[in-house]
Amino acid sequence: MDKFTRVVVCTVMAVSVMAGAVFADSHGGNQPEFTKDKFELPISLDDVKEVWTARGYSIPKVKPYAHGWSRGEHTYEMSVLITLVVGRVEFIISGQRFVVEPGDELLYPAHAVMSARNIYDGTSEMVESLKW
Repeated sequence: MDKFTRVVVCTVMAVSVMAGAVFADSHGGNQPEFTKDKFELPISLDDVKEVWTARGYSIPKVKPYAHGWSRGEHTYEMSVLITLVVGRVEFIISGQRFVVEPGDELLYPAHAVMSARNIYDGTSEMVESLKW
């Protein structure tokens, strides 16, 4: 292999490795990602915004979910990141169960079949961000 070919091969391999890290959050598949205690408590919306927008997600918004709220199986056209400020929410995504509490991060990819319900004794406040 001549020097030029080796440079091209090495460059392609390096770009492939870097692109893997960049596209790892794009979710070509339908597997969720859960990170326990991703954010320090109490939740800083500025910290969440900084981390999520750097990953290409929309500006996070806080939404309330009343005690007893639930939503049956459905899908989204985009990937969704969530964390809780207050409460406890159960998600079933692609057959996997996740119980999300304040500071945890859950990413559910576009087109994954999911359901959710508030299992907290009061209103859960969830921070949500989207990526198309």
